[in-house]
Amino acid sequence: MPGMWGQLPQKAPELLLLPVAGGWKSAEDVEKYAEECLELCVSPGWVMRWDRAVKRLGCCRLNEKIISFSRYFVEAYLEKDPELIRRTVLHELAHARAWEKYHERGHGAAWQRACAELGIAGERAMCVCEDFSPVEPGEGHKARYALCHKETGEVYRYYYRKPRINERRLRYSYMPGHKQETLGKLQIVDLQDHEGTNE
Repeated sequence: MPGMWGQLPQKAPELLLLPVAGGWKSAEDVEKYAEECLELCVSPGWVMRWDRAVKRLGCCRLNEKIISFSRYFVEAYLEKDPELIRRTVLHELAHARAWEKYHERGHGAAWQRACAELGIAGERAMCVCEDFSPVEPGEGHKARYALCHKETGEVYRYYYRKPRINERRLRYSYMPGHKQETLGKLQIVDLQDHEGTNE
């Protein structure tokens, strides 16, 4: 029956009237655009958040009603490719809409229909972008923080900004593929505090 979850109406999708995109000067402008789109396209309760992903552009967390975007990605593409930012916002919004209207996850028919309603028909499920992993010191940039092993001092990742991870969460964190040797043994180190200590 039409209207049941998992069953799509046969008529052509109606385009939604969305805010004008582009002309963004900052990540905050993109945030405002995403929030305006959320208000128009899904039920109240959905929010937009920033994250620090370095290998993907955006994410939709259905159970939490959150669409999030890599701040690294948005800041890097503000001038270079604002259209990619727009499509990424709508890509994640389509996930939220497909879930609300058809109770469907993933990149199936419901998501494709939601994309068409948002004006991005034919949107791809995946998009390859640059890797925004922070550059290690000595490669032209100087990181401020590092994720290290408490006992060995091995560095797993560098950061320019302080990661939003507290001590309690670190106690239950580990490096993928190395759970036994890293569980509960990770720490965030301020590299400025350690400058000169080994000289």
